[in-house]
Amino acid sequence: MHIARLWLYVALLVCSGAYAAPAANVLTPGTVLIATESLHGSSFQKTVILITQHDRQGTLGIAINRPAKKNIREFFPDFSAKVGQLPLFLGGPVRPQTLFILARGEAREGWIPVTSDIYFTGGISAHRFLKQLQTLPQDFQSRVFAGYTGWTVGQLETEIQRGDWIPTKVDPGIIFSTQPERIWEQLHRSPLERWI
Repeated sequence: MHIARLWLYVALLVCSGAYAAPAANVLTPGTVLIATESLHGSSFQKTVILITQHDRQGTLGIAINRPAKKNIREFFPDFSAKVGQLPLFLGGPVRPQTLFILARGEAREGWIPVTSDIYFTGGISAHRFLKQLQTLPQDFQSRVFAGYTGWTVGQLETEIQRGDWIPTKVDPGIIFSTQPERIWEQLHRSPLERWI
């Protein structure tokens, strides 16, 4: 009888939402971090970051809503005129002299999957890809970033618990928004499900 009451109590907690399975929502590639008000005044004020890697070595992400207001060719004149016209985004404070790419579409050899159809690469691989890309396919969606954002093991989780970031899942298409400066406001005002 005692065991039956215990299971009834657990069932009521689950149904009421007071209990959630601890392993259901964890940080994974594709998770989006939305800066909260506590980061106002910092270099991450109103920043939205897409996590591209999360493992035992730490976490890597790309800020998706910070256009540099300059195109790639202003920094890398060796690219073709067509590719050089692509806008450059500021991915984060780590290695700002290095290019990183987020692209949507078919998988490419050596690129890291972030979601089911979004892939990520950086460094020599990104530079080589852009250098060889003489024309842009009509359906090609991409963003080119200078730098990335990184956390050591456990650092991001501490910042989330402190209230600096809201981790959530969103439509991956927002990464390629034609109005990137508005992404933070759009997400901040939308009802969001915390992912952890």
